[in-house]
Amino acid sequence: MNWKLIKTQKKWLSEEKGTIVKDWGGKLSVALAYPNRYSVGMANLGFQAVYQSFNELQDVVCERVFFPEPEDVKVLEKDRSASLVSVENQRAVREFDIVAFALSFENDYTNVLAMLDYSGIGFFPPDRSGHDPFLMAGGVATFLNPEPVAPFFDFFILGEAEDIIPDFVKVFKECLELGAERWEILEELVARVPSLYVPSFYRVNYSDDGRIKEFAPKGKYPEKIKCRHKKPLSDPCKTAILTPRCEFSNTNLIEIGRGCGRGCRFCAAGYVYRPPRVVPPDKILDAAEMLGETSSRVGLLSSAVSDYPDIENICDELKKRGFEVSVSSVRADSVTPRLIRNLSGSGHFSVAIAPDAGSERLRKVINKNLTESQILDAAENLVRQDIVNIKLYFMVGLPTETRSDVEEIVSLVKKIRHRVVSSSRGKKRLATLTLSVNSFVPKPFTPFQWVPFLAVNELKERIKIVKRGLKGVANVRVHSDLPGWAYRQAVLARGDRKVALLLRAVHDNRGNWNKALSQVNLNSDFYASRKREKDELFPWDFIDHGVKKSYLWEEYQRALAEKNSPACDVEKCRRCGVCG
Repeated sequence: MNWKLIKTQKKWLSEEKGTIVKDWGGKLSVALAYPNRYSVGMANLGFQAVYQSFNELQDVVCERVFFPEPEDVKVLEKDRSASLVSVENQRAVREFDIVAFALSFENDYTNVLAMLDYSGIGFFPPDRSGHDPFLMAGGVATFLNPEPVAPFFDFFILGEAEDIIPDFVKVFKECLELGAERWEILEELVARVPSLYVPSFYRVNYSDDGRIKEFAPKGKYPEKIKCRHKKPLSDPCKTAILTPRCEFSNTNLIEIGRGCGRGCRFCAAGYVYRPPRVVPPDKILDAAEMLGETSSRVGLLSSAVSDYPDIENICDELKKRGFEVSVSSVRADSVTPRLIRNLSGSGHFSVAIAPDAGSERLRKVINKNLTESQILDAAENLVRQDIVNIKLYFMVGLPTETRSDVEEIVSLVKKIRHRVVSSSRGKKRLATLTLSVNSFVPKPFTPFQWVPFLAVNELKERIKIVKRGLKGVANVRVHSDLPGWAYRQAVLARGDRKVALLLRAVHDNRGNWNKALSQVNLNSDFYASRKREKDELFPWDFIDHGVKKSYLWEEYQRALAEKNSPACDVEKCRRCGVCG
């Protein structure tokens, strides 16, 4: 019964602060869909920013839709007449003009199909009638590689949506008012809205070995689609709706910078968000003051908060104004005692550091540019300032990694523990180290886009090396991902349009990937585990982030030679191509 679904939405609403509820009269209606649970979606600042951007427009009503909670899944599967509904007005998803999916993580792709199924919307554009909503998508996963889900969508917005949404809405509304057909609307959108991608306007031809031979427009459409970036970041992306039901419970989030110039070779964000940009300090403080009406807790977000040029002064000022400040993560070589004092004084008892690899050799390969002594000093300084929980992020399966490199994770952690235990003496609590060990997944638009994903069994063995080596070590906890899930992510991150058939089969088989693979003529290892050739045409090569492919290849060769590369110097460096 739909009333059970409505009850869930109303409970969420009753706990929120900042919800935007609009009258539908005469407005373009957008269902902003997040393909995961409410608690996950509401912790995603990009999702909240898009919600705010749509609703800032007078002639748009934007309401949120999430993947249903377990008890609601049972309702939807038992009663096929029931439908997913929006949070704000509990409207059925199929009643909206547009369903806009925010796609941040590849492993959420199967939830997209489930949400369409629960809403009574056809999976593929030809299955949808003129009365059905248009299906669009955006988010970082789509401007890395939208092709595995491209056959399901009418169009994608490639890039940072804040600057694109006003132009898009203007054109779309004009087309609706003129009574244009669906294909005419898509034609007009491509002609007038830069960074908009319509998959049906492009053909893909394959070689006999399965690799892409040609990706070409079917008409007078751009061969490459430029990904749009917001320049400069004159106003920070910030929390729109506060809720106790997410990871950052009742904490207002403020994005203080976007992108990272460090050039870690595994990190897609460091390449697709170039050049790195920061929000002016006064705008950050203004945002905190405005949000302070709902909560005195502020979380500062960026790729590496401690790299922000004025971070110490900002934290000082926020603390003076009565805010409790937390941060997403810090770089071991840029965290300062003054910054740590501010975090500790705000009741912040947990900070994350990402060595990523155990050996200095492997950190050179990935261009991490962190020495062992810098990591040890950072951990010691955190504990001296009463930060008693330190999270450490590591990866296994990195290019050129050996089991010896993995064993050095154990060695490094034991050295860190020795330092923090020594620094904890005389304090009320001993520091705790919590390791997060994840399988490396090669991503598009990075120097490692050519490398294969390591075999699942070997990844399991390497995770066991870490867990065995630290078993029984006091105050050290180890968490790891499931290599099998990482493998699926690798398939979805590196796949082409054929992978859409696999996703459909996974949905039809209620999430059983092995059964789906047995039904679809698709070799998943071809996408995940195959080393790519230098000049291979990738499924994502039609997207233009400004970063030259030749530069990424050069960085890959430097990685194999264990050579570091300098961080971005926007004023002088022209190597990657983004800055001209």
